Amino acid sequence: MRIVHLSTMMSFYGGEVHLASLAQGLHTMGHDVVCVARPGSELAGVLPTLGVEVRTLPLVDWFDPQSVTRLGHLVRHLRCDILHTHLPRDYFLAAVATLGTTVVNVGTRHQLRPLSHAFFKRPFLNRFSGFIAVSEAVRQGLLQADVLPEEIITVIPHGLDNGWHGPEIPSRVQAATSRLRLKVGATGSDHLVGCVGRLCPTKGIDTLIDAIANLKHRWPRLKLCLVGDETSGSGYREKLQKRINLLGLNDRVVLAGYLKDAGRLSGAFDIQVMPSSAEPFGLVTLEAMNAGVPVVVTDSGGSPEIVRDGVEGFLFGPGDAAALARNLESLLESPGLREEMGRRGRLRIVETFSRQEMLARTEAVYLRVLKGRTEPAGGKKSA
Repeated sequence: MRIVHLSTMMSFYGGEVHLASLAQGLHTMGHDVVCVARPGSELAGVLPTLGVEVRTLPLVDWFDPQSVTRLGHLVRHLRCDILHTHLPRDYFLAAVATLGTTVVNVGTRHQLRPLSHAFFKRPFLNRFSGFIAVSEAVRQGLLQADVLPEEIITVIPHGLDNGWHGPEIPSRVQAATSRLRLKVGATGSDHLVGCVGRLCPTKGIDTLIDAIANLKHRWPRLKLCLVGDETSGSGYREKLQKRINLLGLNDRVVLAGYLKDAGRLSGAFDIQVMPSSAEPFGLVTLEAMNAGVPVVVTDSGGSPEIVRDGVEGFLFGPGDAAALARNLESLLESPGLREEMGRRGRLRIVETFSRQEMLARTEAVYLRVLKGRTEPAGGKKSA
């Protein structure tokens, strides 16, 4: 198959990690894969290092005629079978650019919230023959929007394969995690709690900081590392720093900023927390489990589909700093429990969230939608 992936995102977070992994894996399987990205985007820089061809186009999202024309010329030139779009703001570009062609549109939904302005998006969403939701929680959000037939939506969670399958973490990964502990000033005797993700209110970072404040007197060697940065100009990092100062946590909390391949550094942590009010899926949670690290996540969104309470980690209610502190203390008190939950987490990745499964199920979606492909007739496909 000739497959084109489309994303106009400039930054590189969970959705872009998913796209890159999927594109590389499909290429390895023998498919002809090209990714369309914006000039200067992190995707455009990362994908060639993975052996994936990139075409950069100066696309503007939504209703931009020049962007539609540029994309339309490219998909015709590439004679692609599938145009796989990964951002809601790009769905219009894909739908209109493929009019009058036999290209079949597939979309992935990485966001938890229901589609905004669903009524206005229905005409071009009708141009999509298949839709992938990264979790059941995301699928439910799509169904709430009531703009897509239920039968075309498939849940395919992200899968991991970092190149090892046994219980031992490779030395190259261990070296990287050691550098992170050194960067944040955590010694071997310190308990390092980590959180990886964009700094924004919905990620619940303030709840995590409050939980650390609840534990600081009982656990003098406890540190927190926040990996990630704010959306440009939001001022949220400054607000967090003020909260850290107010709670007397300057020597306990490190704002490490954005780090390349941050998800692969999860092994530096004794415990990883995802305190988000509602996470669509939780790729960073998978990455921590893959590194053998116990996790504490909110009982909302897609996280409960990954973590079983009391098995690979703990679940707590969004915003409940006291419950989060209790879960952290249970793990801090028992190195054996941390080790066992980490072992179970690695096993769950291998059994349930493998990259091979993600690739096979995505390929099956492509094959299914291609069966309904017809010659173009005014841009309308058969159902």
